[in-house]
Formats: sequence, structure tokens, C-alpha cells
Amino acid sequence: MEIHPEILHALSEIGFTKYEILTYWTLLVHGPSTAKEISSKSGIPYNRVYDTISSLKIRGFVTEIEGTPKVYAAYSPRIAFFRFKKELESIMEKLESELKKFKREEQRPAIWRSQSFEEALEMFRETLKSAKNEVIVVTPSEFFEDIQEELLKTLEKGVTVSLYIDRIPNLLEFEGAGNLFVRQFYKLNHLIGMADGKEVVNIQNVSFRPSFPPSFKATYPEVIFSQYSLIIEIFKESSLEREYIANPQDIRFFAMFHASDFVKRHIESTPIIAEIIGRNVKTGEIENIYGNVVGYTLSFRKAVSNIHLETEKGIVKVGGIFAVIEDYESTDIKFMIG
Repeated sequence: MEIHPEILHALSEIGFTKYEILTYWTLLVHGPSTAKEISSKSGIPYNRVYDTISSLKIRGFVTEIEGTPKVYAAYSPRIAFFRFKKELESIMEKLESELKKFKREEQRPAIWRSQSFEEALEMFRETLKSAKNEVIVVTPSEFFEDIQEELLKTLEKGVTVSLYIDRIPNLLEFEGAGNLFVRQFYKLNHLIGMADGKEVVNIQNVSFRPSFPPSFKATYPEVIFSQYSLIIEIFKESSLEREYIANPQDIRFFAMFHASDFVKRHIESTPIIAEIIGRNVKTGEIENIYGNVVGYTLSFRKAVSNIHLETEKGIVKVGGIFAVIEDYESTDIKFMIG
């Protein structure tokens, strides 16, 4: 009984044995059969049919019909692989849950390239899901609906969303969902997502929905810096169109140019208290910093953005990612206002 080599190879690649493939194919082609009939039609040794059937039953691909002799029937590929997919998702969820129990060591940076548009989108969702403070998303407006659900989920976690888009969409669902800043800028066909300055994903030409877009996810500091610099250029050309603050006691940023721009807009009208986890530029030590925001610097001509805090130790300057001239470097910024 012939089976197409591509099908044989594909099923082998996901863990099916040759006997399992031949048995399942026999039942699909010839319908419900006894063990003897399966052996005869597939060429599988009779003494191997029962253990093969047993493993296919466990996988959810075959069912047993009681009688003498017993008859076996295959579930359709759609039903069988629906079950298989659910089983894989369950395993994935268990693996992710178990991984959360362990404090992961700092890992080497890496870059991952996607093999399809759908896989690239999954990388984007994964990047947003990893964020604790702020995500920056750059997207063409015609792609907004495709990522709307992920943005809402991100806001519901308390993570700030800073969105750059060429046309302002209907944001009724977003009101009260979290802290959202929407900026309008010239059209860019790429989808960029950056989480906490720790990882970035870039899917190019999403407006055209290509099957295999050039895309990647990266944790290399050099790649993050280049994408961060691109976003700063976009910021300079953008205008703030919407500002929704649902959590005034928990406004988080990782991007210092966003934090200092927020201070610029609000410092004259309301007190701003900051809680920051930062690296002391001189000593390299990680410190918790608490104080009143008393000033800021936002100069693109000098390529400087920082905030000034009045603390127990006096006034200190906190810069953002790759800070050099400030007292502290931070991508973990929390403001409380009102």
C-alpha cells in the first residue's frame, strides 16, 4: 500500500513511527478493519499491529470497536490533529508553567529568524508578553486590528503601551484599560515591538502581508540599540494624539525619552514621585532610588534625555538605556502622580 513520501516524511518528523503511519493510513483508506486486515493491507507484521494500535489510541488517532474480533477505526485527520494540537498546547503550557518556577540565569544574547508570517506574529506576541514595564509598538494603521487583542492584554497587566501609528484608530475599547500613549507619525510598513529594552522584534512590510517577511527577534544589545535609535527618530517626527492614564499611581516606562517627555508635560501641573531600579554608573551596583521628580532633560540635539530626582542623597540624574553622563542608568521607571 503506497503512501506519498512527503506524508511519510512529515509524520515521521513529528514523532510517528513507520508502523503507526502505515496503520493510520490503512484505516483512513480502507475504513474500519480488524488487526488481521490491517496487517494484510499494510504489510505490518501481525504481531506488531496491537502495540501499534495501542499507541495510536493513546495519541487519539484511532478508536476501538468492541466485538469478536475487535475492529479499529481511524479518526479523520482534522479531528485527530485537532486533538494532537490540543495535546501539544497542553504540554507547552505545562513547560512554560514549570519554567516560571525557576529563576533563570542571565542568558547569552541571541537572534531568532522566523520562517513564516504567522511565526513572526507569534514572536511579536511573545515579546509583548515578556514585558513588565513598557512596550513600544510601531505599526501601520491597517495592521492595528491584528494586534489589538495583544495590546489590550498588555495593558491589563499594568504594562504601559506606547503606540506609534500613521492614522489614529477607534480606541474606545482602550479607555480605562491601562496607561496608553498614542503618537501619530509618517507611515512605516514595518511592525516593531520592543519590550523593556531587553528584546525587540521587527517584521518588515507587514502592510503587504507577505508569506515570508524578513523578520527577527533579538536580545543582542547592539540590535536593540539600533532599533531603539530608530524609534527615537520616529518619536522626534511624531505628535502625541492620545494619552489614557488609567493607573496614575503606577505609570511605568523603560524608555527614558518617553519618561522625560511625560515629565515635561506634567511637572508644572502635578507632583510626580518616582520609584526607580537603576545601575550606579560609577560603581555598577544596582540600587533602588526613590524621590520627587524636580526636573528633566530632553535634548535630541545633544542626544540626552534624563530625569532629575530629589532623594535622601540629594539630587541625582537618571538616564536611560546605555546612559553614560548621568548618575544612574535605568530601564525600570515607575511614576506616581496626583
